Amino acid sequence: IKGLELPSHDPRAFYSQALGYATSPRGACHLQSYSHGLEAWMTMPELGFPEIAERLSTERKGEMVAKMQNLMSLFDSLKTCKFVLYAGVEIKNLVEWLNAITGWGFDRRDFLLAGERIFNLKTAFNRREGFRVKNDTLPLRFLKDISESKFERMKRDYYTFRGWNEEGIPLPETIERLGLTSVDFFTTFAGARRR
Repeated sequence: IKGLELPSHDPRAFYSQALGYATSPRGACHLQSYSHGLEAWMTMPELGFPEIAERLSTERKGEMVAKMQNLMSLFDSLKTCKFVLYAGVEIKNLVEWLNAITGWGFDRRDFLLAGERIFNLKTAFNRREGFRVKNDTLPLRFLKDISESKFERMKRDYYTFRGWNEEGIPLPETIERLGLTSVDFFTTFAGARRR
């Protein structure tokens, strides 16, 4: 997927993982969204997932993957091990620690918005370099088991939740909301290389 081979985590076992692999800026990486945890052992009430989700359902998978990708972008930026989620660390703890270290006054909303901005910038870079919606997919052998129509529905829901158009590019209002209007990536799509 996007040139990266799949790790040992089969996307057919968890629908959110299939969507996470396909929409990850770096390809098939389970650590880019870590959403399969919400379908297996973990809950995240702070993100709207107070119960373990059904792993073979398409319901809310677009939202789940997007929110977890945003959160994992923060983990990566903070150089924090994602395994702290196993220990019961919550978003409020991460915000508290970030503020203690930096002196900033982030609240949960600011924190999650930063993760969303980071993820959109990573995706914008890929779009500028020629990756398109057709690259946000899985190998056919996996789509057969999941069903291409279910997968495409999840992807549409994901793009809608993210505030992207059908080409996977942020809508003007999304760019404005994220405060990314000065980022040149978003104005160079027309001249981007095709893959």
